[in-house]
Amino acid sequence: MKPSKAAWRRALCVGALLWAQAASAAFPDRPIKLIVPYAPAGVTDTLARALAEGMGRELAQPVIVENRAGGSTQIGTRSVARAAADGYTLLLATNGNMVLSPFLYKNLNYDVKRELEVIGIAAELPTVIVTNTQVPVSDLRQFGAYAKAHPDKVNYASLGQSNVAFLASKMLETELDVRMTEVPYKGSSPALAGVLANDAQLLVDILSSSLPFIRAGKLKPLAVPNNERLEALPDVPTIAEAGYAPFHAVSWVGLAVPKNTPREVIAVLQRAMASVVESPQFRQNFTAVGLTVLAPKTAAQIESYLEADRKRWGDIIRRHNIALD
Repeated sequence: MKPSKAAWRRALCVGALLWAQAASAAFPDRPIKLIVPYAPAGVTDTLARALAEGMGRELAQPVIVENRAGGSTQIGTRSVARAAADGYTLLLATNGNMVLSPFLYKNLNYDVKRELEVIGIAAELPTVIVTNTQVPVSDLRQFGAYAKAHPDKVNYASLGQSNVAFLASKMLETELDVRMTEVPYKGSSPALAGVLANDAQLLVDILSSSLPFIRAGKLKPLAVPNNERLEALPDVPTIAEAGYAPFHAVSWVGLAVPKNTPREVIAVLQRAMASVVESPQFRQNFTAVGLTVLAPKTAAQIESYLEADRKRWGDIIRRHNIALD
């Protein structure tokens, strides 16, 4: 008696399941690639390499960092969205490529929510509002008064329009009720140089970039766009403490994989990532430069975190009618 078609289908399904379980049990049995959609410089790249090195030790397989910058993170992100869902291709995920891009670029040829899954968030990168020592103010309210007294003569340095710092600058204009002129720079280092030279009078910057200049007395921190004061700047008030509506402007860095990666494989990667992030050395190294290292999150907690971020920045982008294509 020949097996029925239904029996064949059941056998095939069982075979596929057993094959997937065997493949997952052996994971990883070869090197893993970590695609970083940014240039090889700065704290984001440094954190990616620390994750890769630590996870490589935990997994007993190399995790090889491959920088694929370009297209405002689209090139590297798309390559992972289209990769095999087997755990051997990881993406350095940030709110730049996972949250902001879908709002800012209407013609993305990939779908972040349908094609990628964030499996862990390692750290937040807080921002700080700074000015130079030539601007005669010592707090944010004084800066607002200074900007109103010098209409059209106050510039803010911009790192481009597809990042948290730019959006926080737009929010700040609204809160201070002032109009400032955007001066674009290609990166944090030239932006800092512009502020130090007084070509721009204000910068919302990733704390890790500005912190050495703040500690050296070359930049003045006016406030932090954060829900609470930062450990690295305990004397600097939050936006709310400075007398304005609170807003939380942080970048974050984590890992993502192609959608439909087996849950068993994701669990292996998450355990390795958690072991690295929870190590005292990792926490000490990145807390010292102004990052906030986060405890591991469950899948539900990650999704809740992402939804809050999407709502926060989606509302701001729509309010200011910002589109980049």
